[in-house]
Amino acid sequence: MQETMINQNIIIKEPSRNLRALGRNALVGKWKVAIAAVCLSVVVINLPQIIFDRLFGTNLSSLMVDGGAAGGMSAEFYSDIYDSAPATSILSVIYAILITGAVTLGISLFFLAAFRRHEVGVTDIFLGFEKFGKALGLMLFQGLFIFLWSLLLVVPGIIAAIRYSQAFFILADNPNKGIRQCMDESKAMMAGNIGKYFCMNLSFIGWLLICGVASGAVASIGAVITTNNFVIALFTLVGTLFVAPADAYIYATRAGFYEILAGHLIKETEPTPVFSEEARENPDGFMYKEIENKDEDDRDEGQQL
Repeated sequence: MQETMINQNIIIKEPSRNLRALGRNALVGKWKVAIAAVCLSVVVINLPQIIFDRLFGTNLSSLMVDGGAAGGMSAEFYSDIYDSAPATSILSVIYAILITGAVTLGISLFFLAAFRRHEVGVTDIFLGFEKFGKALGLMLFQGLFIFLWSLLLVVPGIIAAIRYSQAFFILADNPNKGIRQCMDESKAMMAGNIGKYFCMNLSFIGWLLICGVASGAVASIGAVITTNNFVIALFTLVGTLFVAPADAYIYATRAGFYEILAGHLIKETEPTPVFSEEARENPDGFMYKEIENKDEDDRDEGQQL
């Protein structure tokens, strides 16, 4: 057994390569739809912000001049420094705050369903809007906690982000749970698993570097062919889509991580298949089987196997 129980909390000891294998297996036959779903989520979050900034954004040089340049600096001086900076709009900030929580919940719903071998569609990412208010509240609550810990130092902020990383999966798994309950359960689940979660995410560095090269190349093309900040932003957005394969892989693996923490998967030591339809077997030969989630008693019984 590579998972142990401490105070009813599952401690994951599987190496990162085994956890990634769970993510890959979940994406078998679903890579295209998963990548498309990630791309759609990126566009939904970022494209309206770019448009808002283009239509209503204010350049930093204008703010400096209108507010009175410190030290009597001329408008030309600030224009030379800041004109190359993209314009920003308060509307884009408000939009990002309102939309990100629901899209994050939708992504969590999508990859949990994909991991559980359910049929998924690209537009499933919009299912998070059915719990718009709760998703928004969870995002704000989560962000506040991470921000407050980040005020101490960077490391406490990273630890806080990992500690509350399961909150959206918990809400996706049980939409009736409250915001604080999702946060508290995430904190309890991650006790003893923070280092493992960090290492698991760090193990994707190769994928991110490869995809990042393509992303950076596209963004650089935009910067070379034009000085228009709106066009450059569009090229940057298109470049971001090249990271979608890595993001899909990461999301699927995180879904598997949650499934183990939640007690929905148990380690199976027998070499025979354990699924009625198909076995999820990683390259190292270990298998997990799903625990039927009929009720809480079944789940507790499964965790004790």
